[in-house]
Amino acid sequence: MIKYDTFYMQCPKCGAWLEGHIVKSEMVNKSILYSDGKTLNDNYITEPQKIIVCPSCSHWFWVNDYKEPVVTSKKPEVPYYNWNHWRFFGIHFNSVEGRLALVSHYKQFLQSIDNDKDKELYIRRLMWWAYNDLVRNNYQMHLRYLFTGKMSFNVWRKNRVKQIQGRMMFKKLHDEYLENMKALLVLLKGRYTPDDEEYESSILEIIELYREMGEYEEAQKILNTISRRTHYIAYIEKEVKKRHDFVFLVAG
Repeated sequence: MIKYDTFYMQCPKCGAWLEGHIVKSEMVNKSILYSDGKTLNDNYITEPQKIIVCPSCSHWFWVNDYKEPVVTSKKPEVPYYNWNHWRFFGIHFNSVEGRLALVSHYKQFLQSIDNDKDKELYIRRLMWWAYNDLVRNNYQMHLRYLFTGKMSFNVWRKNRVKQIQGRMMFKKLHDEYLENMKALLVLLKGRYTPDDEEYESSILEIIELYREMGEYEEAQKILNTISRRTHYIAYIEKEVKKRHDFVFLVAG
């Protein structure tokens, strides 16, 4: 059973109260890692949601840190919106339509950030993940996955139809998917030095961006400079050598 730390925050425009949850790290039962860096704990994305769209007035605002005075643990004495009303804008991820709606939200946000590179980096990374969500679990559509026993035949069949739909939309949107990755690559290149905490993860992101863009030689060139080999890096290099460009499951 998943347990949370509950918090409450107020819309700065209309004053509506929103209830939110942070999954307690010690209660995480299962962690899933994908090649683009997206990590799920108990099927909840670990990246904090910094953009909030108020379900009452549709005003959107940024929350960089979930701490006082922006949020409080004290429950308001008035009605409030629960987490599902505003978490990722009320979108249901189990449908292709929901995943496309998430991409549309990020496109709108990009138009309203006034050349703020930190915000652009945050949005473009999440938009990259959102495009990949259309094909993220395509491995589940193959017969060998059915034979693992993780899904009944009827569930696998319905899921396969959804995966095929997602793949068709991914192909249709591939040009804008590439455009977003190129912009994200520009933001990441030269952003961090070896002394920065984010340096190593940014290098891995750059390699993966090159791979998903089909720039395998560029990806391999950077891989050749990395002396420390991890499970994650070995997987990436294997896919680079195969010249595969789809996001894939690393662990979980």
